[in-house]
Formats: sequence, structure tokens, C-alpha cells
Amino acid sequence: MQKRKGQTILEYTVILIIILGVMIAMKDYIKRGIQGRWKSSADEMGDQYDPQSVNSDINYSIQSNSTSTVQVENATYTPPGGLQEEGQWTNRIDSSNTSETKTGFTQVGD
Repeated sequence: MQKRKGQTILEYTVILIIILGVMIAMKDYIKRGIQGRWKSSADEMGDQYDPQSVNSDINYSIQSNSTSTVQVENATYTPPGGLQEEGQWTNRIDSSNTSETKTGFTQVGD
């Protein structure tokens, strides 16, 4: 009975070695199959971005509005318990409004 048990372990080992040998021999075919699946999935997504060949429309314009107002006022200031002082005060008001847009066409490559 002892021989039968050793023979079974040997048979399983030989079968395992054969299966591993087949998998090692087929690894290139399996790798190519997986790469083909990835490529077909990427192709189904549509055209990919290629920095060597780009066509693009560009719209760009600049509009700017700026207003500055300076007011000069004569003023009199009397501090508590002090002498009356006279002078001028300036008041400046700035406002700006800007909008930018670009127009054109860019082609790189073919």
C-alpha cells in the first residue's frame, strides 16, 4: 500500500509540471490577447489626442473699461480743545471692467 501512495504523489507532481510548462509556453500568446483587448477597448473610445497633429479654433477678444475719479475737497478740522486747521482732502474712486476672448485657428502637423 505504501508504494501506491508514493506513486499518486509522483503522478500529481508530473501533471502539475506539465500544466506549468504549458502555461509558460503560452504566456506570450496570453499577453498578446490581453494587449489586443486593451487596444480594441481604447479604439472604441474614439480618436485619441495626438500632440503632433492638432487643429483647433480659437476665439479671443479683449474689452476693457476703466474709470478713475479724483475729488479734491476743502476741509476744516477742529480737534477737541485745539486750534482749527484747514486743508484739502482728496478722494479717489477707481472702477474697472474687463472681458477677454480670443479668435483664430491653430494647426500643428498635417
